[in-house]
Amino acid sequence: MAGGQLMLLRDFITLGGMLSLLSGVVALITSYIAFMYQRTVRASPLNYISFGFLLLGIGLIIQGWLSMSLGLGIGNIYEDARLTYLAGVSYLLLQNVAYLVFAIGYTKAAYWGALGALVIEPRQLREYFLLGHLVFDSSQVMSITLLSIVVFEGLLLESRGGSKVSRLILLSFGFLLASHVIMLYSSAVRDPYFYIYGELVQFVSFALLALFLLRWSRY
Repeated sequence: MAGGQLMLLRDFITLGGMLSLLSGVVALITSYIAFMYQRTVRASPLNYISFGFLLLGIGLIIQGWLSMSLGLGIGNIYEDARLTYLAGVSYLLLQNVAYLVFAIGYTKAAYWGALGALVIEPRQLREYFLLGHLVFDSSQVMSITLLSIVVFEGLLLESRGGSKVSRLILLSFGFLLASHVIMLYSSAVRDPYFYIYGELVQFVSFALLALFLLRWSRY
């Protein structure tokens, strides 16, 4: 591989790693805020939000640290590609477990819980140029499916008379769903720039949810 291509690859890995680290920190903060908030309002979906974001935060920080290490030259991209692949696949699995937790929490709230229950969300990273399209695309389709369930159940809750905070959290999940659609599109057109755009939208969804929960937890 030419020097310019290698540098571009390292830049993408470094940028993806930075976004993962930032999103991981925000995910852990969101987990803590949701945990403290649910002790006040006793809204059961917040338990699922808190646990799901805890899983996502830990996975993202580990994945982001590894990606940044490779991108900055602390590790060799090709010698450590196997480790990167395993870490990426492990995070994809962890991410979808978290999304499943969110879907369960939302479904439980929609059909067995209180009308004023809140919504849920998460976050992910996998180097799409290292994991391969089959693994990446399958994970994106699964994520889109689970998040679509979350959004659908959230809309059901809203149709029964939701609160302002539940609508704002649902908006955050809408951004999260859009981020995975963008990432899947990046794989379809083989354009890594759209992958970065998807990561940015995903980070925005995390930040919005953390801000919404932090604001309303003070009331």
